[in-house]
Amino acid sequence: MDEDIAAHYTETQVSPSGQHLVSEKRKSSSRLSSLMCCSEEGKKLTYGLILVFSIALSWVGAQQFSQSAVLSDNFSAPYFTVWFSTCWMVLCFPAYSVLLVFTETRGRYWSTLNDAKRIFSDRPLPVWQLLCKVFGFTFLWVATNYCYVYSLSYIASTDASAIISSNVAIVYIMSLLLLKERFYILRILATALSVAGVVLFAYADGYGSDTNLIGVLLALLSAFGSAGYKVLFKRAIWQGSLGQVCLFLSILGILNAVIMWIVFIILYFTGVESFAAADIPWDYLCGSSTLSLLFNFLVNFGVAYTYPLFISIAMMLGIPINALVDFLVRGILFSPTRLIAALLIIMSFVFTMCPDSFNYPIHRLFGCFRIPRCDVEEPHQDDTDDEKTTTATDYTAGTHQEEKCEMQQGAGEKMQHRF
Repeated sequence: MDEDIAAHYTETQVSPSGQHLVSEKRKSSSRLSSLMCCSEEGKKLTYGLILVFSIALSWVGAQQFSQSAVLSDNFSAPYFTVWFSTCWMVLCFPAYSVLLVFTETRGRYWSTLNDAKRIFSDRPLPVWQLLCKVFGFTFLWVATNYCYVYSLSYIASTDASAIISSNVAIVYIMSLLLLKERFYILRILATALSVAGVVLFAYADGYGSDTNLIGVLLALLSAFGSAGYKVLFKRAIWQGSLGQVCLFLSILGILNAVIMWIVFIILYFTGVESFAAADIPWDYLCGSSTLSLLFNFLVNFGVAYTYPLFISIAMMLGIPINALVDFLVRGILFSPTRLIAALLIIMSFVFTMCPDSFNYPIHRLFGCFRIPRCDVEEPHQDDTDDEKTTTATDYTAGTHQEEKCEMQQGAGEKMQHRF
């Protein structure tokens, strides 16, 4: 109260020329904050566009190398391919530590590394609890990637990449059931389109093609596993910062190297996977592992430093790029049926990306307010405070940069850049 009176008294004593100077300073400060905000958005846009193509190319390259590996002569070992590639995830946290050297001051370097230890809660867990939590994700990671790499033995990379892209719609359905996500009719439509696209892929070669059907089912299992991984990770992760995710992936790689090799030994001696040491295509395996490591690091880097929507765009670009590589390298033509199936899944992707506000007029038209958690207008902040909205792997989430800019303009503080 005393501060308000003092401020009012000060304003009444300022001369007209002084008031004019104060007004000009406020305008210039607001203008400077706006320019700084636009500069930050420009940087994020530039980095995002570079990341889009880098992520798409690394994803496509990893798939193509994996397919070349499992199709190599005398080498039928999709599990060994996945296990070898996952071991490379150990390098995620060391790479993040090197990145911090260039992006953080010396004083904040160690505090940022310590913050990365809080993966699942606001305080570091005991080592055995941390390892137990990460091991569950390790098993799901390996199983999901095994299904995907195994599917490449039966179908083209383009088909597999299109099918696994349907996991965005599957993530929404799982979030609707498990995370009490709000109901959006366009995302329900996206799910229906993705299902139609997968069915078309399954019967693109006719109803008598068992080989194609097996490949599609394996890729679909991989899509469900990927969706389950994302939903469970969203529930388990605390903040999902880049450092926490990189440490998580490094621990996952260590557990994979130390424990999951036992599965490979069982598969090898039972004859499920058989090959000689001389037949191992190290060039394809190392190429796939390097690009897979780059892909995972860039995805989490993009979520932390740019707009997460760019990650979704990069995943969509992977489908046509894969089709181009399959045609140029392997001579595989994209049939009209497969083209329609891919377009349906891409449309599903686009509907999933639509802002929530696009759903409200449709909800009002069809009276969807009778459905639980179905909004006909923007929900109040109080209604969404209890929902967990941050995740390191939810690539469909938006970034509200305008709200950040308004806060910075009101405070008149200097924006701190990460680069």
